[in-house]
Amino acid sequence: MKILALLSLVIYLVRSQKTSNDLKVDYYVNNIEAALKAAQTYQPRKNNSDLLGNTQNSTTIDYGEFDFIVVGSGSSGSAFAARMSEIAKFNILLLEAGEFDDDLTKLPYLSTLFEISDRNWGYFSTPQQNACLGWKNRQCSFPQGKILGGSGTIDFLTYIRGNKADYDKWASLGNPGWSFNDVLPFFKKLENYQSDHINMNYRGFGGPVDVAYKIPMPNFTISSNAYSEIGIATIEDYNAQKQIGVSRIQRLTHFGERVSGSTAYVRRTFTRYNFNVTLGAFVTKILINNSTKTASGVEFVKRGITYRATARKEVIISAGVVNTPQLLMLSGIGPSNELSKHKIPVIADLPVGRGLRGNVYFDVYFSTNNTVPLISFEDGVREFLKGRGYLTGFQNSVSISFMNTRNNCTTVPNVELTYYAQETIEGQIPALINFIPEVEKFASSLNLHKDVFFEISLLHPKSRGNITLKSSNPSDFPNVNLGMFEEVDDIEVLYESAQIAKALLKTNATKYLNATLVNYDFCSDNEYDSKPYWYCAIKHVAYPSYHWSSSVKMGPKDDPNAVVDNKLRVYGIKKLRIVDRSAVPITLSGTYNPSALMIGEKAADMIKKEYGVST
Repeated sequence: MKILALLSLVIYLVRSQKTSNDLKVDYYVNNIEAALKAAQTYQPRKNNSDLLGNTQNSTTIDYGEFDFIVVGSGSSGSAFAARMSEIAKFNILLLEAGEFDDDLTKLPYLSTLFEISDRNWGYFSTPQQNACLGWKNRQCSFPQGKILGGSGTIDFLTYIRGNKADYDKWASLGNPGWSFNDVLPFFKKLENYQSDHINMNYRGFGGPVDVAYKIPMPNFTISSNAYSEIGIATIEDYNAQKQIGVSRIQRLTHFGERVSGSTAYVRRTFTRYNFNVTLGAFVTKILINNSTKTASGVEFVKRGITYRATARKEVIISAGVVNTPQLLMLSGIGPSNELSKHKIPVIADLPVGRGLRGNVYFDVYFSTNNTVPLISFEDGVREFLKGRGYLTGFQNSVSISFMNTRNNCTTVPNVELTYYAQETIEGQIPALINFIPEVEKFASSLNLHKDVFFEISLLHPKSRGNITLKSSNPSDFPNVNLGMFEEVDDIEVLYESAQIAKALLKTNATKYLNATLVNYDFCSDNEYDSKPYWYCAIKHVAYPSYHWSSSVKMGPKDDPNAVVDNKLRVYGIKKLRIVDRSAVPITLSGTYNPSALMIGEKAADMIKKEYGVST
């Protein structure tokens, strides 16, 4: 009887486990299907009225007093707030306009789907003169995360710190403390690099942020051989000693799930009594005493109610490259002519919003005769729940390379190429498309189950944009002028990169694909494959990445474009700092999320020391 009872228990447990796994698969598949359905009717947000509600006649409620108030839970804000809460005597308030990250945001593959939801602020650029020609009204989508973890919760997870020379340039511009040797300890502190080949001189192990490779690893041999044929070497780790070359892609994942500022920092610190995280909190104003030029707190709206929170020590703005300059200007910190135009009293005349810059993407597609077996979303989810498989990465990205189209001898790249093989999962995740009919026709003709493509990233564009106010009303989105391709040389570098992509698909290693260039037929007025043809294509369909900076630039006091000093303090205003990548004064040779995490770590360490706390 005991044997029969034991056997029955084993059978029950096996069946229960199977049922549990099936329920998880069904849960994810049903949620994916619901999200895909919602995306079909999604309309981007036009303004912030949904966050403000009816607050015109409401009274302001005291939300309490804190040591540090942090506005924005993006990568920098999350890392900073969590690290500051390690000090028991510090009382931290973290304010985030978005809501919780959710189970779907765990799936890296769904990144473009998150842009077609209210996890995204919904920004579009102002009409561009030389770019975004394929978008309606020449306005490119400019996604920014409105969710716990910020853009790191909805972006494409590639982990690239940038080049050593980038940070050395940062310091050389009059910003001591930001050279590569200065920031390297903070990169190492935050990382948990999962690899059998770790150079401990450059990489970190045991930090809160997991950096990993996709499992199983895609076949890298073909990419390695193709690049070798055109004279580009394979490297083990582009975040270590050398960056130039082709390598496997490092991602911010933990057993296949997305890693963000939320998962790595905020969620791990929820239980600390001194850490208050308030979601759905839209900050509309920094409270500043005009006589003493001192920040004392913030006003924010949550569910239609206006609150006022007070900071004993400092107010930290970490709202990103768009929202940080907007909030500063709404609060009276910005160019006097811009503020006066909107009848905002000027507290500090500073060049807020100027110098916006960032990486620009351009995709080069090739049609192939190659076919790959497809799996269902259901099977993909089953693999994902084991920490592996297709859904643990964004599309079928295979390799990433860094090169300089102008100088074969330099150690600093000017472009980055990511190679995407055919998608192996049924269906296709939509993107936020606002194309003119001719370009929409081209986009709908692509078949990513047969086509391959290179995503080219222009790492150091010369063009500059700016952020300005539409009005003094926080309900209105700011104007986001990307300034893309105002410098024609930026187009030329992308053209040069497209020629390299073509060469890679003509190597012996890729011969089996029998690849042919997909025709940008909306540029058919130009001779096929001529330079004017490529210029036309780039101007139409190149698009901004998540990787932008410099709208609240760091620099020495004599820099006419500087807003903050090397300690991230806003010039002329006490108790106010900017802790996010809007302060970064340069472009980086890679993605900006790693540097945003580093900024949060470094700022927390720096400020703890200023207040006499050992780290």
